[in-house]
Amino acid sequence: MSESNKNIYVLDKEKKDTAGAVRKMAAIFAADVVGYSKLMASNEKLTLFRLKETRKITDKIIHELNGRIFSTAGDSIMAEFASPVDAMEAAISIQKEVSKKAKEIQDNITIEFRIGINLGDIMTQDNNLYGDNVNIAARLEAISPVGEITVSEKVYLEVEDKVDISFKYQGEKKLKNISKKIKVYTSQMTTDKKRSVKFQKKPYIIAIIALFMVAGGVFYLLNNKSSNDIEYTDNSKSVLESFRTDQESLPNNNNASSNIVFVALMEFQNQSKILTGQEIENISKLFSEKLFEEEKISIVKTPQGSENLNPPEVMLIATESNASFVVNGIISDENNSSFLNLKIYEAKRGSLIINQKISIGENKGNLIDFTSNFKKDILKK
Repeated sequence: MSESNKNIYVLDKEKKDTAGAVRKMAAIFAADVVGYSKLMASNEKLTLFRLKETRKITDKIIHELNGRIFSTAGDSIMAEFASPVDAMEAAISIQKEVSKKAKEIQDNITIEFRIGINLGDIMTQDNNLYGDNVNIAARLEAISPVGEITVSEKVYLEVEDKVDISFKYQGEKKLKNISKKIKVYTSQMTTDKKRSVKFQKKPYIIAIIALFMVAGGVFYLLNNKSSNDIEYTDNSKSVLESFRTDQESLPNNNNASSNIVFVALMEFQNQSKILTGQEIENISKLFSEKLFEEEKISIVKTPQGSENLNPPEVMLIATESNASFVVNGIISDENNSSFLNLKIYEAKRGSLIINQKISIGENKGNLIDFTSNFKKDILKK
């Protein structure tokens, strides 16, 4: 949901006093669906169906833990709890149940939540809640990682050691439209706090686990090696040779006459839970910059496409962008690592010539080497 549509509450400006407002302490729970606009754009009917089914889960959990939903707007949920522990237990149960459901989905329409919780004095009027402490809950939700729960220090101090998850201190954060900085904590849903304490008492167990992890890592790398060399599809050799022949034999062609190869670079799709939006953007920027630094290559940016492009779609993109190649990428996670699943099409024929998985962890060398090799191959005469 866009920032402008957030549930940020103020008292009715037409009311000159607050005689109708009642003050009380409450834990405010704010949840929002991640990437809701993109999901709606992708498949509106299925997204609405999934949201409706998910709301059956969330609403039931909130009510069972004595919460009251006081506002819903599209994909958001705002609820109040008398107890911050109940609010946190509700958030934990919701994240676990929603995550469990998401793993059962076979398509790309999965509902995932960010959740924020704050505790403080609020005002209630006409069954709605108002005040800075409500606003803070909404802002905490907005900065929460996908699938996690972000809380203010007031909530953390109340729920610490009373719930079965651990938290990481994020420091003081300046939240939008909130005058004071807020000390923020984020849940670590994959961390079992009690189990971690036991491991600290038995170092040899950690050593054994570390040994297995190293062995597993070596096995994984040997069997899932992400090569810097380009892995072309079966028909790509003849396709590339035909492309080069066409370029040389058509002197009146715009691309050939300027001796420039145009590449249509589609916006990379983000299916990663490890990398941030900024990191995804940096990867796309790195790829385009490494191509563009070659004087004979020009990049044409295009919108995000489907996972698999058919030949007519490729040729349509190529026609609109005057491109010789169309690049489409999906960034996803596997075994706690991130990969760019890259597909490159030769535009004139709509042929898939490269279908390759490239590791894009902290070392971006794999992507740089791949891009360098690709440049050499398409410019080869």
